[in-house]
Amino acid sequence: MTTPVYVSPFTGTVVTPTDVSYYALAFSANTQLFWPSTVNGSQTPAARIIDCVASTTGLSVILPQGNQGTLGADILFRNLGAQSFTVTDYNGGASFTVPVGISKYVYLVDNTTTAGVWNNVTFAAGTSYADAATLAGAGLITVSGKLATTQNPIDLTTSPVINDLSRAATFVWNGGAGTFTLPSISSLSTGWYIGFRNNGTGSLVINPTSPNTINGLTTITANPGDSGFIILDTNSGGFITVGLAPANNVTFTAATYDVDTIPGNTFSLTSFAPIIQTYIAQTGTRTQTLAVTLPAITQIYILVNNTNQTGYNITFQNQGSSQPPLVLSAGNVLTVLSDGLNLFPLTTASTGLFYAANGTAALPSYSFNNDTTTGMYLVGSSILGLAANGNQIVQMDNSNLSAPLVTVSATLNAKLIPGGTF
Repeated sequence: MTTPVYVSPFTGTVVTPTDVSYYALAFSANTQLFWPSTVNGSQTPAARIIDCVASTTGLSVILPQGNQGTLGADILFRNLGAQSFTVTDYNGGASFTVPVGISKYVYLVDNTTTAGVWNNVTFAAGTSYADAATLAGAGLITVSGKLATTQNPIDLTTSPVINDLSRAATFVWNGGAGTFTLPSISSLSTGWYIGFRNNGTGSLVINPTSPNTINGLTTITANPGDSGFIILDTNSGGFITVGLAPANNVTFTAATYDVDTIPGNTFSLTSFAPIIQTYIAQTGTRTQTLAVTLPAITQIYILVNNTNQTGYNITFQNQGSSQPPLVLSAGNVLTVLSDGLNLFPLTTASTGLFYAANGTAALPSYSFNNDTTTGMYLVGSSILGLAANGNQIVQMDNSNLSAPLVTVSATLNAKLIPGGTF
């Protein structure tokens, strides 16, 4: 349904509604006013003078629809009751309070929107003062006719345009690696500030416009979970942060992951990636390779493939990176540097397996980089096996302490003993 707008065909301006000079309003609920020309039945008219008596606290009187009134349309509210009340525009905004014993005179100065723009003057006050709705601006709103501070959260996944109009906004980053570019300080008004939070999965770079600085630096980086305020500091000619924790000494975090318990071919660590990651295979039942996704942040990792599975490789890649994944083969340790986009291997070494899984003749626990089917494994409790090419050659059984047994499943060739092949 289209809301009617009453425009004169002769002048092109809104026609002045029919006038109602006086109305006595006693109300116990929020009350909507209507222009006298559109009032139906029990609706309350927007009279020129309204004597108001509110029966309880927290009530509101809502001004009529702005684009149905003519410029200069006015209402005088007199509070004759024992409770103050609030007056709002048609959309519920631009509120101001009418205290007990006070009169407020409002008049319409812009009728291009449904809310309209209403100016107001206070009568019957000891001194004149500006009301909260008039004083509200960036970082300030009105709540029940009083000024209150506010933040304006803005969720985004692409870099925003930040300027002087962004004052009091809080930018919440929800993407991967990203960048915020701050405006030149010459374009900003005194006291300018914004809030920010990295709620994403990658590092957030905050760049001032050259030659301006932030915290004395040309750029700063906020990792996932970091937040704070950026404040214009005219004394230093740049920006400072408040609430952003400074970089501390690195705390090494570590975790061990059993690949046999991870479903599927992929494993995401974008929400939390420990610095030391050890991958094991408790049961040796996994047959699929595993692709690990790391967060797009600056970090150093120590990655250990301790699965003891022949040919079992684990790959690593930063989220959103087009770099081919790094491959970590079984039995190897890899030290990796992440710049937030790519992974750079620094060192590779053997794990030198200790306290290994039991293993089998085909996959002995203690083996070699170039031959993972030859080595030593645990056959059973107190029984040690030596395997070559995936087959048991020697078994040393001391499960019965009174009868140790060595079994050789091959031809024994004792070259220093004549006829020593048997």
